[in-house]
Amino acid sequence: MKAVYGFNHLYLRNNTYYFRFILRRHRVKFQFTLSLQSTDFSEAIVSWKKISIETAKLKKLVLAFQKHETEEIDRLVNGFKVSMQKQLKMHHIDPIVAELEQSYNDNAHLLKVLGKNCPLGFPDSFHHAYKSIYEDGCSISSDQKLVEYVGGLSSVEKSAFIQFLASVLVRFTEEEQEVNNQGLASTARNTLATHGFAVNENSIEFQVLMSKLKSSTQIQNSLIESVANEDGVRERELASLVQTAQPQVSTPTPSAETISDAPLFSEVYTEFLQHKIAKKNLSDKMQSDYTRKYVVWQALVKDKPIDLYTPKDIGRFIDRCFELPKMNIAPYSKMSWSERLEVDVPEKDLASTKSVHHYYKWLQGIFAYAKGDTIGYINASPCSIKREFKSRTRGVFDDAELQVFLKAADNEKQLWRKWIVYLGIYTGARRGELVQLRKEDVKFDTATKRHYLLITDVHESQKLKTGNAKRKIPLHMDLINAGFIDYVESCKERVFDSVNNSEVVTAWFARQLQNLEIDSTNELGHIRSFHSFRHTFITKVMNAGVQVNLVQQVVGHEISSFGITGNYTHKSTELKHVLPVVDGLVLEMTGK
Repeated sequence: MKAVYGFNHLYLRNNTYYFRFILRRHRVKFQFTLSLQSTDFSEAIVSWKKISIETAKLKKLVLAFQKHETEEIDRLVNGFKVSMQKQLKMHHIDPIVAELEQSYNDNAHLLKVLGKNCPLGFPDSFHHAYKSIYEDGCSISSDQKLVEYVGGLSSVEKSAFIQFLASVLVRFTEEEQEVNNQGLASTARNTLATHGFAVNENSIEFQVLMSKLKSSTQIQNSLIESVANEDGVRERELASLVQTAQPQVSTPTPSAETISDAPLFSEVYTEFLQHKIAKKNLSDKMQSDYTRKYVVWQALVKDKPIDLYTPKDIGRFIDRCFELPKMNIAPYSKMSWSERLEVDVPEKDLASTKSVHHYYKWLQGIFAYAKGDTIGYINASPCSIKREFKSRTRGVFDDAELQVFLKAADNEKQLWRKWIVYLGIYTGARRGELVQLRKEDVKFDTATKRHYLLITDVHESQKLKTGNAKRKIPLHMDLINAGFIDYVESCKERVFDSVNNSEVVTAWFARQLQNLEIDSTNELGHIRSFHSFRHTFITKVMNAGVQVNLVQQVVGHEISSFGITGNYTHKSTELKHVLPVVDGLVLEMTGK
């Protein structure tokens, strides 16, 4: 084993890289060696960096032990080695079996050639040797006896003996021998060790692997038998079965997500909860509270290895929590979580900033557990974001930022992203209202010669927040000039056919803010999201001096009462009366 210069603990042996750790404590040497399962230097360095960081933690733990506690140190070091080995998961099993199956057909033909090409009569010495090699009751293993016997043969005799063994194997296969579970277990252990997995024969994953290997071996035996009997049709059927069983997955470019062996967030959360219940006597009330928070997390954030979450992931989640409704008031108290996540919540009904802060503290607890010295799933917590938990006011975008959004939208390859931004800016409509638009909802008014959106719940897939939400929204001429009507003509039934729910828009827009380097909070600490387009629209047209009741009709708010005159203030059915609202939206943009 040769040390790699410049990289502590990194070694190379037979073109494979290893991590070798040696620690001397109280005149005792503690050590372990881990195969990095790679012959590629760059790939090995990725694993080396991760293990190096973890061993630094191990050293700190070991230093805390006294001179007489060498057994405890040894257990700690060995336990660390086991923890650094990959754990077998269900999604690992099929690729492992498929890799074994890749050589079945070639091996079957090799056995046929070796077995059929050998002389019709084998020397008696071969039969006697075979019998003595596999006889029980000897202290020497069969493998060792076989090596010794073959070692004493000449080159010609060795070739003949290999043909003899191949013939024996073919004949055994033809007799439909029972699958040897002990041999399968040995195959499973060796295969897992080759792939760098820890072997836990009591795990359900190992049992599933054994079951699949048993089925696979039966196919292999049938394939060998069909080749030996020259049954070409059966051989092709079995070979096809093996090939279709192999997952057709292209090898991804190595990335942080493909190389992480850390447990998933969901797995760590389960451990964390059990720890809090067992060690901290977590009350039933707090358990229910944790469960509610976890449901929201599952709905909003992708489950991935715990060490791959970044402060940006946490920030997006917390910003989304600021848009959640209060759970103890109607109609939200009677909604499912999927409905709560879809609804656009007025500012007065938003969850308190204190509630959002509790979500953040909940996350801090989980990641602190994952970072603990005795756990060590992560090196640093991603809960390092800066958020103002004293204000929940929604912010607006300025003209310069709107220009950035529109310029990016014009370059979008996915057209729904372009037009959802344009509509958000120029109509002030709610996210959910836009997502459920149908082609027939984009209409033309002959009196004014203007296109408009009909926000309605006529179709069974459409829902409206309130009765006031049903309305007409004239289309701004900037939308028309940008080609929106041509886009609608190309649609089939829905305007945004590829968007299943409004949460898709929310998740994408959070990423878009980061891509465009537009802060999700402004200098006053006000939160910005897709819903901020609506706030921006209302703010700009109100500042343009448009009548309040007309603005309320376009954005779907309840019309304000003006004393007794309120009895005579109704929603206008004529488009011409609300045209001044959208036409009052003037964006000061260069190049537009």
